[in-house]
Amino acid sequence: MPRCENCGAELETADDLEHEEVDEVTLVDEDEGPPRIQIGVDIRDVYRCKKCGKVLGVS
Repeated sequence: MPRCENCGAELETADDLEHEEVDEVTLVDEDEGPPRIQIGVDIRDVYRCKKCGKVLGVS
């Protein structure tokens, strides 16, 4: 059975994870100067341990 690598909580089903949708952060290369950060291009799903909040996966 999988366990949270941070707190050791057993993860039996997806119900043991918190699901959150967050804006994707990307770097956009510029011809001149440093890369620019762009937020909100797409939405990503983040899965966290319900017990400790550690991010266990992003899709």
